[in-house]
Amino acid sequence: MKTFRIVVGILALLVLALFAAAILLPPVVVDQDTLVELLFTAIGIPILTLNMWAWVHPEIIEFYFFGKEIKNVTT
Repeated sequence: MKTFRIVVGILALLVLALFAAAILLPPVVVDQDTLVELLFTAIGIPILTLNMWAWVHPEIIEFYFFGKEIKNVTT
């Protein structure tokens, strides 16, 4: 799980770089469908979602990616 968090964290840094490029760099053509914005939407949002799941709800990642069963703990 630690390796998964590191890999997703590195990918999140790439997503943040895409986001910064979309904000800071002026577009070549004044168009809302620039490639950087489309890349952020298509690649960035799923990576950030996986990153959030890896840190907040690791049991979801373990179930869907590693096949471990979720234990129901009721008190």
